[in-house]
Amino acid sequence: MAAPPPYPDLAALSAAVLCGGRSLRFGSDKALARVGGRSLVDRVVDSLASAHEILLVGRDYPLAGVRHVADVRQGAGPLAGLEAALEAARGPWVAVAACDLPCLTPEFWQLLSRHAADAGAEAVAVRDDAGRFEPLAALYLRTLLPRVRARLDAGERDLQGLLLDLHGVGALATVSSAEVETACGSGVLRNVNRPDDLSSPDDACGERGAGEG
Repeated sequence: MAAPPPYPDLAALSAAVLCGGRSLRFGSDKALARVGGRSLVDRVVDSLASAHEILLVGRDYPLAGVRHVADVRQGAGPLAGLEAALEAARGPWVAVAACDLPCLTPEFWQLLSRHAADAGAEAVAVRDDAGRFEPLAALYLRTLLPRVRARLDAGERDLQGLLLDLHGVGALATVSSAEVETACGSGVLRNVNRPDDLSSPDDACGERGAGEG
């Protein structure tokens, strides 16, 4: 029998899709905007289909096989969404994704999960060439909940700040943008903020023609 991998398999992950934003720049509920014939939220959920469980945090949508979780702190931003996800999740590792990242793939989550075995890692995130992290397509240990809650209680809302703190104490495993592009192709972390971002919805994720029909 083959030995299990030294990192969490996708089937062992809890997954949480954050849907609590107000979509002010988009002008309507962007989670329901369509790329390749499917809504943004459906595409993100599909990238995590192999997870042990999938949570929708914030708004609820009629998607099969997901569990709705209400925001613990209404209007407190994605850090509050992370708090709700960590509180509700059943697995030790939680894959957290914003609902406006329609190009995410299972391969992307597999890449991140391999880095969860890095020594001391309590979170895994992509770091771009400018040194900024992507906190809304990342893995978090559920044991971070007290730290997240303390930041919110102190009035902090910045997920970037949480990752900077974890990086400073050696608790953040990072994946370079180049590594992501090599493993998953370019554009996997493309996000949708405005309708103009979907000016060519049929090839928004390299799926030319997928939006027809």
